[in-house]
Order: sequence, then structure tokens, then C-alpha cells
Amino acid sequence: MTTKNKIYLFLSLFILLLTFVAIFKNFQTIHFIGFETEIIWIPIWIGVVILPLINLYEIASNPSDFNGYYWISLVLNLLTIIFILRYFKIELFS
Repeated sequence: MTTKNKIYLFLSLFILLLTFVAIFKNFQTIHFIGFETEIIWIPIWIGVVILPLINLYEIASNPSDFNGYYWISLVLNLLTIIFILRYFKIELFS
């Protein structure tokens, strides 16, 4: 499956772009699992949790293959996580 790595790269880029849209625009606020959030953050949080794990799995399970797309996707996921941490003012090292 050679298109799987390109799909993961596209999804990582899409989640990064969705994060920028969510940071700079306001959306409808809903109550979701006991807390109040804007509706756009739900797919972003799902993508931020699942995509890095999938990319790490693909990198670890195929060490002999060329994993360039998975590595680029993983870097985009980490960049998205950094932007989310800064937006919500979550300080992990203080």
C-alpha cells in the first residue's frame, strides 16, 4: 500500500491547517463530554491523538522501507501539538 503514507501526510497537513483556522476564527460553542468547546476542536483533538501514534507505528513496523512521508507527517503532528499547547497556554515544564 504505497498510498497509505501519502494519506497520513495529507491528514497531518489537514489537521495543521484546521488548527490554524480554529486559532484565528470563532466557531459555535458546544458542550462535549462534560466541557465546553468550539465544534472545530473535536476533530483536531482526535487527529492530534491518533495520527502521531499511527505514524510512529508505521515507522517502527517498517524499518527497512523508506519512511520519509511518515517522518514528515510526524513532524507536522508535533508542530500541531506545539501550536495547540501555545494556544491553550498549557505549560508542561513549569
